[in-house]
Parts: sequence; C-alpha cells; structure tokens
Amino acid sequence: MKKNYLYVLLAASLTAASCSNELPENAPASDGVIHIEANVSPQTRSPQLDSNGSGTFAKGDGLSIFVAGNGTTVTANYAYASDLLTWSQLGFPEDVKQVTFAACYPQPTTVKDGTFEFNTLTAPEKDLLLAPAQPVSVGTAETVRLTFGHALHNLNLNFVPGNGYTDSDIRSLTLVCQAKTTCVVDAAQGTILKVNEETGDYQATGNTASFYLAPQATDAISLTIGIQNESKKITLDNLLQQLGSQQTELQGGKRCSLTLKVGREGITIEGATIGAWGDQVTADGEIVIG
Repeated sequence: MKKNYLYVLLAASLTAASCSNELPENAPASDGVIHIEANVSPQTRSPQLDSNGSGTFAKGDGLSIFVAGNGTTVTANYAYASDLLTWSQLGFPEDVKQVTFAACYPQPTTVKDGTFEFNTLTAPEKDLLLAPAQPVSVGTAETVRLTFGHALHNLNLNFVPGNGYTDSDIRSLTLVCQAKTTCVVDAAQGTILKVNEETGDYQATGNTASFYLAPQATDAISLTIGIQNESKKITLDNLLQQLGSQQTELQGGKRCSLTLKVGREGITIEGATIGAWGDQVTADGEIVIG
C-alpha cells in the first residue's frame, strides 16, 4: 500500500488558556485533549538528566511527535507540557480507531517520506532521543506515555600520561575520530532505519573527548592521536581487541568509556568491564606512540 505523509505544525505559541494543558473554554469537548507524558530511560543527555542519563523533559522542551494510522503519518511539533494537542487536530478519518505514537528529540529540520536524517557531527544538539512507536486508541482520554532512549552511541575517551609524556603534554593532545556521521530515522517507528556511508572527522583537544556516534562497525572508526609533533592512528576495533572480548559494533543506547595511558612504545588497554547509559565498554589502558 502506498503511504501518504501529512505534516502538521502546531503553533509555537498558544493562548494563555492552552498553556496549562487544559482544554480552552471555546474548544469543543469532542476535540479530546491528548495528554502526553514523556520520560527518558537510563541512558540519555538533554532535558533534565541524571548522571546515568535518565530523566524527564521540562516544560517547553520541543519534541516532534509522529502519529501513524491508515497509511498516513501526522507530524506535530510539540512544546512539552505547554502546547495543546487534540485528536481533531490530527485529522484522522472517523473509521481510524487505532494509531501509533512515536517521538524524537531534538526536533528534526525536515521530514520527508516519513524519514529524516540526523548528522551527529553537525547537529547543534547531538544526543538523539527516540521514543519507539506504541499503539494508542483514537480518542482515548488516557495519558500517552512516551519513553525515550538514546539512539546513538556515546564514545568517551580519557588520556593520562605514560612513559615520555607529562600532564602538560596530555593537555595539548589532539584527537581526530573518523567515523560515519549520519543516520536515517524511520519517524513513524521511532527507530534508526540505516546509517549512511559518508564519514567525517570528530575533533577534540586535551585529556578528554566525548563523541555521539551513529551505530556502526568498530573497524570503520579510526582514532588519530597527536602529541609533541608525533601521531598514532589506530582503528577502534584493533584498540578494543586488546580487551580480549572483541566489540565489532558500537550499539545505540550504549557507551564506551576508555581511560588510555599515552606513552612512546604502542597502544594497549589494560582492562575493561562491559555493562549499561548502558555501558558497552569501560576500560583503562595504555597508548604508546613511537
């Protein structure tokens, strides 16, 4: 069946009566206000998040909500706990009794044919949160609860001085992480559909670096470390091989945390634990540059 996509943009500012999430006095009762509650599972960054990434959205946070039914996907840009969204605004025919709700944060710039691209290198807010599709009965007065999770992988690197280098040297260390940059999201399902092949350079200076990366193979990710006019390049899969438990893929909703000692003789990792953001890898090790 050919799918049609209808995009609806809710007004960015509503009347004072609607800001309370109550139905305005002049709105027909049949409109049916949709009550939305959103939270972030233990893995996330943006809105109001704890150290493990869990949390809730604050009033006014901008979400995009995707409501799908009868071959049509309606997109509503929604200010959490501020905007008013009603069933009549969605415009589904009366014979549509069941739809699905999915959502994302931050709001995508463009949704085309039910998908959008998210470039983790250029996006102003890099932690893409997706709430997967869940069934909802049309016209229900029950709260629609959206649970968001991290769609991307969080790679964290911490560098400490080893043989031949000082703390001062480490503070001027440069890092270039080359990786695939862009994922394609199925808006109606709230999932990543695929990762595009184009790559880019994620750059950092100093003793720490943190990147949000699209899920991808570790052998496609290279790290180039520069210090005192010397450099060392290694693929992430080769670095992780030294854990004794090869990680072939960076998984969405997980993070790798590596503490690496930078010396002049090679790159090694001394130990690691694999857990949950969820942690995929946490490790201490040694990098030797020579």
